[in-house]
Amino acid sequence: MSSEEENEQSRWDTHASITVLCVARTGASAIRLLEICRTFQDDLRFRFVFTVHHGSEFGDGVEALLSRAGARLYPWDKIASSGYVLTLTASENIGFTSLSGPVLVFQHGVGFHKYVPDSESSGDRLSGLVPEAALKSGQVRMAISHPSQEVQLRAANPATAGTTVLIGDSQFEQLLDSAGHRGHYRRILGLGDRRFVLLSSTWKKGSLFGTRPHLPTETLAAMPHDETAVGLVLHPNIWSKYGPLQLRAWYDGARKAGLLLFPPELGWQAALIAADLVVGDHGSVSLLAAAVGKPVLLAASGDEVVPGTSAELLCEQATRLRRDQPLRPQLEAAGSQPWQELLAERTFAHAQTAISRLHALVYETLGLSPRPAPQLRAADPETRPSPVLAFTTYPDLTGADAITLHRFPRAVEQWKPEPGRAPADLLHTVVDERETNVGRIGEALVLVRSTVDNEPEQWCRATLRRYPRCELAAAATRDGCVAIAPDGEAVTATGTADTAALASTLYACRGTTDRTVSLRLGRAVTTVVIRH
Repeated sequence: MSSEEENEQSRWDTHASITVLCVARTGASAIRLLEICRTFQDDLRFRFVFTVHHGSEFGDGVEALLSRAGARLYPWDKIASSGYVLTLTASENIGFTSLSGPVLVFQHGVGFHKYVPDSESSGDRLSGLVPEAALKSGQVRMAISHPSQEVQLRAANPATAGTTVLIGDSQFEQLLDSAGHRGHYRRILGLGDRRFVLLSSTWKKGSLFGTRPHLPTETLAAMPHDETAVGLVLHPNIWSKYGPLQLRAWYDGARKAGLLLFPPELGWQAALIAADLVVGDHGSVSLLAAAVGKPVLLAASGDEVVPGTSAELLCEQATRLRRDQPLRPQLEAAGSQPWQELLAERTFAHAQTAISRLHALVYETLGLSPRPAPQLRAADPETRPSPVLAFTTYPDLTGADAITLHRFPRAVEQWKPEPGRAPADLLHTVVDERETNVGRIGEALVLVRSTVDNEPEQWCRATLRRYPRCELAAAATRDGCVAIAPDGEAVTATGTADTAALASTLYACRGTTDRTVSLRLGRAVTTVVIRH
């Protein structure tokens, strides 16, 4: 930009600041840039503006994502008018020749561990490696997270010599700083004391999503709802390729069974910290999970893994999730292993100072005096589980006055549900009136209303008349629920469990006199008082 143009632009400024241009190309690169910008909070000396260099197969939705974040967007052909003096990008495939001034290239994932299709040819290329012409321009510097990556890049292209700068990985540092907030994230996600299994998939056909797309649904079907919660993190390329509407439709039943489906731009870091087990593939989330010490099961691994990288170590050492063995015992037996410490050492240098080093690099390039970098925990997730409105329930009479309920969501029941452990006369389906699948309501043996109203008994009797298959109708009250069978009088259950659980307790105890029952749901034990 000429001095004349700069003067014209400055006429409209309210606050004088140095402009840094962030160039996104895909959802993954945009998300990474937003995370980097977040670490520069409170520094009024410069501002970040964004642009999108179009042309990627995974560019759909990038501008919308940046707009939701509140980013100031410039069209690619108008970037000169922003007056930028430094460019940041997390993509190696942008139009470097259209940029002026220094360019800092950050990894959008962990390291350089995958071969990906080359958009300029029919072959593959090393993901993250900047083209040789840009490397030789003298403008580009590549941020790396471990010294071994410099050796790897030089072997891939000698032109990288002198262009790399070691800073570590700010995502890994943020995860380490978030570990102490695990309980906070679990409360936000509504996990209670349930075990949280987080599934993660990179993109391409060899990924978890590419090879076992039904695994989230199968996991929900195999694990009792009150013992295990399930989450899913999909690579941004998957969201871009198929779109949020399609992905939510594909996992509609799973979400109705409680699946936490995290959008790519927010929540996966918090979910990773909250998780008790990560089931993944050769993607970056699995690498980060292993590096922070989470138990990891490998459900898939693609042939695009680069030899000698941390991803290869993960694929060689992680316990495999086998298709020919029952799912539940494998998930319950998984634990952390010694090789994970080695992976962390080989992948992340400067684990606790990566953000400070990132800041130092930017400040040095801009000629600004450094300021202390913040220690940031992962942002709070916005994803919440949908209430499960239909269960197949197996009451287990574990004692004279003790009952354990094993509940499995009916929305995923076709995916190999847990075998029944209760007598046939105790096994039952319980459905909330809010269930949108009216077929499940018509087939239910127990129907419940989980909202409190002034005439619960009237609702129960009307429900029994309307649904002849129903054997027990139960409506919430302020301290529990009231239930009525077709040939009986009202029975009350007082307790803090949810209405469906209280109704199932009454169903299992029908025909008995007044009693007090110890009710177990997963690890939680509560008292239910039954009165006729």
